[in-house]
Amino acid sequence: MEGGTALFIQKFIQSPLQVGSLFPSSAALARKMTASLAWQNIELAAELGAGTGVITNEIMRCMEPGTKLHVFEKDLEMRKRLQKKYGPSADYHEDACEILKSIGKEEGALDVVLSGLPFANFDKSLQAQLVTEIYRSLRPGGVLVAFQYSTQMKKTFQATFTEVEISFEPRNFPPAFVYTCIK
Repeated sequence: MEGGTALFIQKFIQSPLQVGSLFPSSAALARKMTASLAWQNIELAAELGAGTGVITNEIMRCMEPGTKLHVFEKDLEMRKRLQKKYGPSADYHEDACEILKSIGKEEGALDVVLSGLPFANFDKSLQAQLVTEIYRSLRPGGVLVAFQYSTQMKKTFQATFTEVEISFEPRNFPPAFVYTCIK
């Protein structure tokens, strides 16, 4: 078993509500999350809940020169692993509830936020705090792309964002819904 997958499974067993799935995201899901983004117009991006870096890897592949990426991962061991793998190509942070404070920017700074956070595992208060922080961090017209294993977050995203589209990625285990939300 690949080292990242073994670590991910270990972390899921230790803290299933924080990790959210027994297996890391698939490359197919990572491609689906990044494919519709206009990377030539993205100067500042954030990834929330980076885990073992499957989506990070695809973001790095898609990013244009000059794009700055901020990677958020709560688990220290996984965050250190991401830092070792990607080095200075990104900045690394712990708390997705403090995006703006962590990146040292004002409201409306980010062009895109890609999220693998397991919102369904969080209480309503934490969900609301995270969605508000994501919304505040995005510029007008900015995009949140988030995957979930259910459509439970649909109403929450629709109540906050101007436009919400949902697609489905069956080639992930478990299959995932991809929300594309525009501010």
